[in-house]
Amino acid sequence: MTAVTKDKICEAAIRIASRDGLLAMTLENVARETGITKGGVMYHFPSKDELIRGVLEYFSQQCETMLMRRVIDDPEPRMRWARCMLDCLFPQSPAESKPNDVDADVLARFFVATLAGAVTSPGAMQPLRDLAIRMRNRCLSDPRDGMEQLLVWLTIDGLLLWQFMGLIGPDDPLIDKVAESLRVRIAAQMQLSSRAEEIVTERIAVPEVQQ
Repeated sequence: MTAVTKDKICEAAIRIASRDGLLAMTLENVARETGITKGGVMYHFPSKDELIRGVLEYFSQQCETMLMRRVIDDPEPRMRWARCMLDCLFPQSPAESKPNDVDADVLARFFVATLAGAVTSPGAMQPLRDLAIRMRNRCLSDPRDGMEQLLVWLTIDGLLLWQFMGLIGPDDPLIDKVAESLRVRIAAQMQLSSRAEEIVTERIAVPEVQQ
């Protein structure tokens, strides 16, 4: 089997988990969704645990690639990690999506589905933990806006957790309101950072008065 077939298996599994939950991501269901035999799935993933781990590795790679493309294309360095995470999960319009991006709705629903996996298959969640650690380090490596970017990320995670707990649905208007409030917060932080740099530059430019 080719790598393309393996990718298609992972994409089919992601669709199932996003639509029906992680428990529905069985070898049989994934084979049916992919359009191949169960043996075809087991050629790459001999057990459900290996399937879950393989799918999460694939999903993590896709998410990181999508995010990195946006960061590289973003001309504004301030708050770019927070801005790109927000745009990936809650785009303002379909035009914001880029070729090869994971669909934002599938992305959010799959993240919610993986929360159940953290309880039922904690070891399989390692690829997502590794991705989260890399993202945390990238955010905090920014000496100006690192903590502010981390707060935006934690708010996004909170929205996903609320969906998992049934406090809000995926189409709840509160999600758009929170996303818009985060965009306002990001814009304000960028202006604040710019003004702080201007003040520092002005102080350096003004010579000290001789006593």
